[in-house]
Amino acid sequence: MEQIAALALFQADRTRKKIIPFLPLFLIAALAASQPVAAAAKPVRVFNRAGHSNMAGGGLVAAESKCNSFAVIVGVLEWPASAHLAAFSKEHRKDREFFDTLSRRGVPTNQMALLLDEQATREGMLTALRQVLARTTPGSTFVFYYAGHGSPGFLENYDCAAHGSFNISAITAAVKRQFQGRNVLLLADCCNSGGLGEVAKGLAAAGFHAASLTSADAAVESTSNWTFTQTILDALNGSALFDSNHDGIITLGETAAEVSLAMKFCEGQMCGYTLAGLPESWVLAQTCGAAALPEPVPGEFQLKDYVRVAGKNETEGRVGRIVGWEAGRYLLEFYDYSEKSRSAFKPAQLHAITLKTYEVGKTVTVSCDHEPLLAKIMRAQNDFYLIRYLGWPAKREEWVFADRILGDPAKYPPAQHLILAEWRNTWWPAEIKKTDADKKRYFIHYAGYGNDWDEWVTAARLKTIVASELENGRRH
Repeated sequence: MEQIAALALFQADRTRKKIIPFLPLFLIAALAASQPVAAAAKPVRVFNRAGHSNMAGGGLVAAESKCNSFAVIVGVLEWPASAHLAAFSKEHRKDREFFDTLSRRGVPTNQMALLLDEQATREGMLTALRQVLARTTPGSTFVFYYAGHGSPGFLENYDCAAHGSFNISAITAAVKRQFQGRNVLLLADCCNSGGLGEVAKGLAAAGFHAASLTSADAAVESTSNWTFTQTILDALNGSALFDSNHDGIITLGETAAEVSLAMKFCEGQMCGYTLAGLPESWVLAQTCGAAALPEPVPGEFQLKDYVRVAGKNETEGRVGRIVGWEAGRYLLEFYDYSEKSRSAFKPAQLHAITLKTYEVGKTVTVSCDHEPLLAKIMRAQNDFYLIRYLGWPAKREEWVFADRILGDPAKYPPAQHLILAEWRNTWWPAEIKKTDADKKRYFIHYAGYGNDWDEWVTAARLKTIVASELENGRRH
């Protein structure tokens, strides 16, 4: 998937969505290294322990040395109206918190670039890459982080409508051209952010040690919540729950496992994780200590289980994680957009999360933005299914969580009122909402997309779907 061009190109695909910030694992280790932390705050630092990688000499920066990490942090939560991209709330924005956390842990601000909203133009992002990478030295670690909307191969800069979207191949080109160190961490929280895995592989082929950890796989859309970033923040802050082997440190691999669970159960999406030279044993943080680990909980559930709070039925309640036990109640932790909270519940108020299984090759009805659409299951992996929407372009494949599959089309019939609408030389399922007979045009809604994509079109951009042909994925 790696692309040759270093400049951002305009992306015509419709799958644009928010990406969110994520804490640089490598940075974390190096940053705490150089700046003392007040006695009241437990320092998060990296250890030299057998079996674990630290940031020493040939690639990682030792905890005792001057911090040698560099970062470009980009967060775009709003765009001009001409971009036709939905904005996100700036309340407690985590991209800024990410920058502040790195600074507090010891990464000098003159070794980082922070671009927020209108600062994050295409040229601004390219300039930030050039300037930060030019300051690196042998032994440096570089982290690139983005939050906002994303699409396959592209990140949506503030001025994408006027100057085209940011092509992720520009990261590859800039690192190869100017980076003096060896370790590279790529972080992103947005639709299709897993595409950064291909960048990591390309850098590994050029001799760098790289990894990517993202909110979504390359073929997955992402929600607008900060769950991904909050999970990384929890790792950076030394949550003992993340330390799976109880050795007092949190590694890249342990953090990736926590991200996978949080995205799966809280957001219903598959995260992206690619190792291309950086080891899973790379140390991210020290835990808060053995005393901070909660005691095992009684009853049918275990510590760290994700469960559903009783609602109208077993599939409608909120999903939370068991983090403790208090006075005969389970203590659950929730992520809500940019807020993390805890509440206690009686055992009878909680349900185990149960999921149905489906066979590869089976045709099913899938919920896509509350629209029942026909799809074929192409692959299965860890309660996720790669599906291809029938009647859509072949590239409209995505990984969906099992709970988005409604079941047999005979029992859950797909929408029959859809037509196909042309957008940027590709045909997309849509619904006619209004008709203007005088001007001979139609107001349509694209299935699976928000109302901000609704538009007036002429008959030349419409054609019908023959239901009997959908099974074979053909269009008429």
